[in-house]
Amino acid sequence: MALEISPGVILTPTPTLTPTPTNYISDSQYNLLTQYLPELDKSIHDRFGSQLITGMLDSLGKESPFQADLVKWNEEGRLTQLGQNVSRSGDVFTLNDHTFRPNETIIARSSDGAILRKGLITTTTTNTFTVLCGQSAGWTALGTTGITLYADSSEFKKGTEGMQESLNSQVEQFTNSPVRIDDIVTESRSNLALQTWVEVPGEGYLWYFKNLADTKLRFANKIENKLIFGEKWAGDLAAAGYQGTQGLFSCAEEGNIQGGPIVDLDDMDAIIDRLNAQGMIGEYYMYNTSAQNRLIDRFLKAENVTGSSWGAFNNDKDLALNLGFKEFNYGNYNFYKSNWRLLDSPTGEGSAFGATKYHGIMIPSGSKKVYDVMTGTSASMPMLQVRYRASNSVNKKYEIAIRDWGQGTSKSDVRETEFQTERLLQVCQRNNLIISKG
Repeated sequence: MALEISPGVILTPTPTLTPTPTNYISDSQYNLLTQYLPELDKSIHDRFGSQLITGMLDSLGKESPFQADLVKWNEEGRLTQLGQNVSRSGDVFTLNDHTFRPNETIIARSSDGAILRKGLITTTTTNTFTVLCGQSAGWTALGTTGITLYADSSEFKKGTEGMQESLNSQVEQFTNSPVRIDDIVTESRSNLALQTWVEVPGEGYLWYFKNLADTKLRFANKIENKLIFGEKWAGDLAAAGYQGTQGLFSCAEEGNIQGGPIVDLDDMDAIIDRLNAQGMIGEYYMYNTSAQNRLIDRFLKAENVTGSSWGAFNNDKDLALNLGFKEFNYGNYNFYKSNWRLLDSPTGEGSAFGATKYHGIMIPSGSKKVYDVMTGTSASMPMLQVRYRASNSVNKKYEIAIRDWGQGTSKSDVRETEFQTERLLQVCQRNNLIISKG
């Protein structure tokens, strides 16, 4: 049997742009001819649970101020080069703009990985390098195309000069720009005194404070959404003067993409092989949809040959059965997983499906040594860092402005409460991020 389609999930939004009878006591409800008063439950019940989707950036990211319209930083490159799809003619290998140097020793493999040869570079040009083979069999079996090679060391004869060419450190520059995020709640000052049927916790029977509290929640969600899903705009939006900001998912898609959800240990094998080729960071946090986490629980359970015993999941026969793993170790990596409300929200990313569906993201625990081109200093930065616009005269991390006729700050007989921030997300080591999509 399956869940019936109707009744289904309620997706209609409750906030409106105008007052409604469900917010304020209407004229019909003031009817004194009504003989009996209804029995009223004055509480507001959270039938959808907490609708706050924030939390991940607060737990993993750090915060720091910035002043400019653009944040730029450099990240270190690889220490050595891997030559791929190298071609060979005799002893001469061709790879455009290579960084190999004379007297470096190389390890080379054929296109199918079946043949391995080693040798020493004698001379180089911009796009070629001549290599003497160190095995009597020579280069022939290596083939002439699709060769993969790298320099493992160097070797010099006695009494000769050493290395004549130096290598400059490689860095890659990244940039991101901030965006201003804003929200507002407005109420007529006359309505501020109106009584409602329901009691707002801590504020009494004043609906304005319910609107105010909900606006704060929506604003917090908007901040998290922008830093997660943000894009640098192009096309018509860029032409109209909007620049956007690059969010976490956009950065992760420049790193590594897992096609579809993780369904078995074969997927984990492929992920670990990729992690080994990247930063080899030993601990990862997994923020997933509930469905993705249940898939992980199932294939981990299937691997547990004693899964029926009471101790398999730290279970006790007198307690409720626990079928979930909070963490697991595989391939000498520790993975810590949790449900991410943001990806399950039915009025947000929870509505996604198909090739654009996000199932989760894997974020390493650690920091990255970077060079800040704006300040000219090097520092170790966390993987995720929320940057907010601030200086000695202004701090736009979280601003609240109240305009009220009674305070002389508004010409209209209203009270407006406006929320504003200006932020961006700085993502270091994006090559170590893995996002599950599709």
